[in-house]
Amino acid sequence: METNHDLYKQPSFSPKSIFFWEQGMAKGKAGCILETLSDHGKVPLGIQEQILHQTSFFQLDRWFLLARQVRSVEEFINRM
Repeated sequence: METNHDLYKQPSFSPKSIFFWEQGMAKGKAGCILETLSDHGKVPLGIQEQILHQTSFFQLDRWFLLARQVRSVEEFINRM
């Protein structure tokens, strides 16, 4: 039987589940970057791949902020 104390236990996550969660978060952030950039034109395939394969949250956050500031895909590429 579940007690009140059981309701407040921190869930435990395996390293494997954390890895998949992090991968999903990175792919989601990469998708947001590409979606934002697509407002400015076509994103070259090589740049799309570079963004989609990035796993550093720091870098993805930096690129997302940059994508929101630029006026063209070319400007993004030059500043990344």
